[in-house]
This record gives sequence, structure tokens and C-alpha cells, in this order.
Amino acid sequence: MDKLELIPVENLLEKEFFIPSYQRGYRWKERQVTDLLDDILEFQKKDKEKGEFYCLQPIVVTKNENDNWEVIDGQQRLTTLYILLSYLEEARKIMFSSSKKYSISYETREKEEYSSKKFLEDILLTDDVNNKNIDFFHISNAFLTIKKWFEDNSINKADFLNTLLKVDIREKNDIANNVRFIWYDVQTQSENDAKNIFTRINMGKIPLTNAELIKALFFINGRQTDKEREKHQQKLAYEWDNIENNLQNKNFWFFLNKSNNSKPTKIEFIFDLIANKYRKEVSIKINKSIDKYYTFYIFNNLINNEIKTKDELWEEIKTYFRTFEEWYNNNEYYHLIGYLIHIGKDVENIKELSNDISKSEFKNVLFELIQEDIKLKFEKRKIEKLIELSYQDNGQIISDILLLFNVISTMNSKYSKFPFERFVYEKWSLEHIHAQNSEDLKTDKQRKLLLEEQKVFFQNLKEEKIINRINDILESDDIELDSFVKLQEEIFKRYTEDENINIHSVDNMALLTTVDNSALNNNIFPIKRDKIIELDEKGSFIPICTKNVFLKYYSKDVTQNSEWTKKDREAYLTEIKTKLINFLPDEDRANEN
Repeated sequence: MDKLELIPVENLLEKEFFIPSYQRGYRWKERQVTDLLDDILEFQKKDKEKGEFYCLQPIVVTKNENDNWEVIDGQQRLTTLYILLSYLEEARKIMFSSSKKYSISYETREKEEYSSKKFLEDILLTDDVNNKNIDFFHISNAFLTIKKWFEDNSINKADFLNTLLKVDIREKNDIANNVRFIWYDVQTQSENDAKNIFTRINMGKIPLTNAELIKALFFINGRQTDKEREKHQQKLAYEWDNIENNLQNKNFWFFLNKSNNSKPTKIEFIFDLIANKYRKEVSIKINKSIDKYYTFYIFNNLINNEIKTKDELWEEIKTYFRTFEEWYNNNEYYHLIGYLIHIGKDVENIKELSNDISKSEFKNVLFELIQEDIKLKFEKRKIEKLIELSYQDNGQIISDILLLFNVISTMNSKYSKFPFERFVYEKWSLEHIHAQNSEDLKTDKQRKLLLEEQKVFFQNLKEEKIINRINDILESDDIELDSFVKLQEEIFKRYTEDENINIHSVDNMALLTTVDNSALNNNIFPIKRDKIIELDEKGSFIPICTKNVFLKYYSKDVTQNSEWTKKDREAYLTEIKTKLINFLPDEDRANEN
């Protein structure tokens, strides 16, 4: 039966390892060797809690017919560690009563007169790089690299050895600050099984991630018969795949996450949440920020110390998933929770708040979380009303408010889900509905692009005088800035009802993808409106409220579409306050009642 455990280096010292011929020989270079030494030294010097350890990459092994441990994955680390222990042999014999050290034999050179195993055992005699063969070259180079590293850094060998080998077992737990391995003993039926596992690992098909190691923990079980074990594993595999496939759905994933996950399996997201929940209940001390197997260590410790059984943990994983699935399928939960996560709230905290309360109570909790977030943001800036927000000073708050406006509008429609995945991928940003004039255009290329767009617009209106002035400027090699500015002032004045309006307030802002935002340029409202319609027809995703704004959906008694007027702004602001009446500051809510 497979076995998966966390072991100190000391547990390796009596073992005999065999490197099969389907693997290449030892190939670590100077950089990889010094990286390992630097990592161990950094761990040795840092302030540590009792039991905190440094873990090397997993070793995957299987027992062969000669009762040796055939190494499927981990040859490079094992060989480097052997060379390191050889270099420290004299100090090791003084400090530790036993001078035992594991052996490594290599099938590729085992029958040679001077084998790689023998060369390793004689490594202390090395005083130069050996070029007899590629294996000897890399082994001797690693030894000389280790020797030079200790000498150049004046390393205390005793302290380093304690970090490598010291063990302090108390109540089944090792409380020493030492180096450990993830030991993965897999059961194989033949040499081909081992070859296939090696190939899959090294081809990246089954990378030893937290998820794969945890999966092995659950698959390894004490069922009494093969039939029971097979039935258990089939059930587990079905449930695992169901969870993984749902989390791979982008809509589902980005409802729960504000960024993508580069890990090959998404189920690790749930494992991480559960590991964080039980972090204080386990006896091991690990640094989550630097140890990529942090989640596996937590699960392994929970099971080995009988804090949780495998069945209890798996049921908890399924409960987390079922909770998330229920949220996803509930229109209000989906939109309110999705918004909270995308403004930075913690999904685990939200889940805890959902425990042991009714659906209506949980909905009220979500409303309160959003209310509190907005209230704190306003209070921090000593702002009492929505209209007081300015793009220049409060751009992020306006973005959050308009995101909520779009989310709630979509929620209220009840026929679609807000696309959080597009919000993430397309990097939405704020767009001025009525432009900031041309003041932000700093290059002739930008100015010419603006003029070309205006030329098309005025050609449709048959405005020959303006078209001629635009052509005069465009025909110049270098744009005459005064002429450009003067023309833009006249154009913007024509489409501005009130020159004293605050173009940076929330009633003149909308959300748009970064790409589409740049396509609109700093232009007048009717040109932007035409662009929005064009982008929509081409398949660009235009947020529902942004589309409504440019189509003047919120305005009453529309008589023209060429200006963004004071009445349009007022109607837009009223709609925002009406949709968000449950969340805004008291003064805005009072005005809408």
C-alpha cells in the first residue's frame, strides 16, 4: 500500500537507494547546489518557533526486488545531500553517535570497474573536477562547490549539521528545527510502473503539488479488502473530479476569486482555506509565504495526529464546495458575495459568517458588509455624499461604487450573471462620459487620432468649416498646438451645456475595459456614444450601466443625443442612488426616501 509521510533527514541514513537506468545521472550545477545550501543556511539563521522546519522537495520511491528503495523522483536532491554529508563527515562523527549514511547506487554505471556508487563513497579524496565521465564531472563539481561555499562563508559546521540532522521527538512530534523530506512510497507492480510514474512526473502531467500530495493522502487508506479500497477510490475520484471541473469553470472561479490561479488544479483553493482554518491546531510550525507545501503539511499533521480523520476532512472539503455551489446558484448571493470578494474581502470570513443562520439573515449580513465597507471609505476621506467624490482624489472608491452599481443592476435584472471573469481579465477602468477636453493628449499621434475621429463625425453632419480646419491641422507635418487647442475649445464648447460642471465627479464617470476606454479617446459625448454602439456591435463587452448611460437610458424626455447635459447627469446620479440606496451614506439615502 502507498505511504506518504513527512520525515527528517535522519530517517534516511540507514536506507539503500537505487537510481534506475531510465533516469539520467546526477546533473546539478553549481547554482542549484549553492541555492540549496543558501536556503538551509537562511532557515538556520532565521528566528524560528519550536518545531518549525525547512522541507526539501518530495522524494518518490518504491521498493524493488532487491529490497532497495528505487528512486522515481528526487535523485538530484538525494545525491547532493549525500555529497554534503560526506563533506561534513568528520564533524558528523563527533556530534552524532552514529556515523551511518545512506548509500546510492546507479544502474547506468553499476557494472563499471569504478562505479558512480564507489566514486561517491570516495568523494572526500576529490581535489579537482573529474572528467572521466559526465556523472563524475557533476558529482565532483558539486563536492568542490560545497567545499568552497563553506570556506567562503565561514560556516559553522556544527550549527549547520544540527539543522540537517537533529531530531527531538516529544509526544510523537518532532520539535527540532531541522530539514525534512516529503517521503512518498508508491506501490508498483513492475519496473514499467515506476518508469511510467517517473515519466508523468517529469513531463509535468502529475506535478507534485499540494493537491496531488493531498489526493495521495486520501487515496491511501486502511480498507480491509482490495474491493473496498477500489470502491472507496472510485467514489473519491468521482467527487474530486466534480469539484475540480466546477472550479475550472471561469464564471464559477472568478465569482470566488479576484485573480487567476496558476496552479494546475483549482481544488487546491479549497484545501488552502481549510489549511488556514486549522493552522493553529497543528503541531508543526511552517512559513506559509515561502513553503509551497504548507497546505499538505497541515493536512498530513491533522490526519497523523488524529485531529481529523480522512473521512472527516473529505466531508469538510465537500461541504465547502457545496456552500460555494449554493452561493453561485443563488442570484443574490452570487452578486453580493462576488462584489465583496472583488473589493478584497476574504471568502473564508464570509463563509464563517454564513454558518448557523437563515438565508434571509445571511443576505442581511452581506448587505451590512457592503454598507460598512462604503461607510468606512467615506469616513476615512471625510466625505458625506456621493457627489462629493472626485476622480482625481477618490478614483478607487468611484470604481468600487460603479462596480457595485453594475453588479446590483445585473442582479436586479434576474436574467444574467455579472461577468466577474471579464472584470478581472479586461481590467476595467474609469471613463469620463463627457471628456476632459484634449488636455491629456501629449503627442501629435494622439492629437491626430482625435482629429481623424472628429473629422468623420463632422463629415456626417456636413460641417464643412470645421472639416476644413481639421484638414489644415492634419496636413501639417507638426501640429500647430495653438490652432489645435483653439479648435478643440470651440468643439467642446459646442457640446457642453455648462462650462462650469465638474467633469471628475461620479455623475460623469462610467466603467469600461481598459482597451475600449483607450479607443474612446478624450472626445466629445456624441463621438463616444457612436463608438460605444460600434464596439457593442463588434462584440466588445460593455458593462450594462455604461451602455445605458451612453444610450441615455436613465434620462427622461430625451430630445437629443449630442450632449451630456446637467439633466442627464442628475438622472444618472439619481439612478445610482436608487439602485444603491441600501448601501450609500445616510445623507444620500435620506435624499432618495
